[in-house]
Amino acid sequence: MTLANRITILRILLVPVFVIFVTYGYYKSMLMFQYAALGVFIFCILTDALDGFIARTFNQQTSLGIFLDPLADKLLLVSAFIFLGLSFVNKIPLWVSMLVVGREFIILIGWLVVYLFSTKKNNLNPSILGKMTTFFQMITILLCLINLPYQYLRWIIFLTVAVTIISTVDYILRGSKKLSSC
Repeated sequence: MTLANRITILRILLVPVFVIFVTYGYYKSMLMFQYAALGVFIFCILTDALDGFIARTFNQQTSLGIFLDPLADKLLLVSAFIFLGLSFVNKIPLWVSMLVVGREFIILIGWLVVYLFSTKKNNLNPSILGKMTTFFQMITILLCLINLPYQYLRWIIFLTVAVTIISTVDYILRGSKKLSSC
């Protein structure tokens, strides 16, 4: 197993740790756990960049890594949006959390349909819009975790919602085009 894949697996294993810290930090109002959640989230963002750099620089790109890297991102971001959108935390409007989770569900179902019914078994590669969406979602979570006041946060949430919707439509169109060529 490559170093890049080990780092990605570490990110996946840190998702439940992040959820525990967010839950205790905000539900129990324990500042130490809020800081720990922030630290784990920043660590995951940095190691996301690191594993990609290592994979490309040292020719460690593998099928496993191509599958696990976006999975690690999705698990972290979906968990963050779900738990920060819960009523006891209420850092993110619930409808925004539902939109993000819905997007990931649509992409997952779409990927399965394309994989099962497409004659060509290659992946739907991430688009620039998908990468922008991940970036804005990470920034939104980061700003929530540093307790940025909502009047400032709402603008980044607006941008996050916009790119989330646009990239969802883009993935649907790309998936439909891939299916129609079968």
